[in-house]
Amino acid sequence: MDSDPIKDNKIFELTDILEETSARNNQEVIVVDGRGYEKNNKPKDLQEVINETKDSEKETRLEEEIIKHAAEIVEKIARDLVPEIAEKIARELAPEIAEKIIREEIEKLKKIT
Repeated sequence: MDSDPIKDNKIFELTDILEETSARNNQEVIVVDGRGYEKNNKPKDLQEVINETKDSEKETRLEEEIIKHAAEIVEKIARDLVPEIAEKIARELAPEIAEKIIREEIEKLKKIT
């Protein structure tokens, strides 16, 4: 015989058998009489709930710190750039606006006289 009877036998792990038996009815929603009901999941251990709460609190504090730090950086950049931008606008636009106003006033005076 070519095949060894030991090789043909499947060796089961206890976790495999447990998963196979619990996987039979592993649906998230059970339909009865046309109505869908969510399957009750195993309640979490108290330690898992505490760890999740601590993790979410850490994430919230981290997000707040990131937002605070980003706001400080933006404020510093704005303080540095606003005077430069305002000066540039004043140098480029103010003369054109002043010239236009002066020309309009000159035209009004010419029409009056």
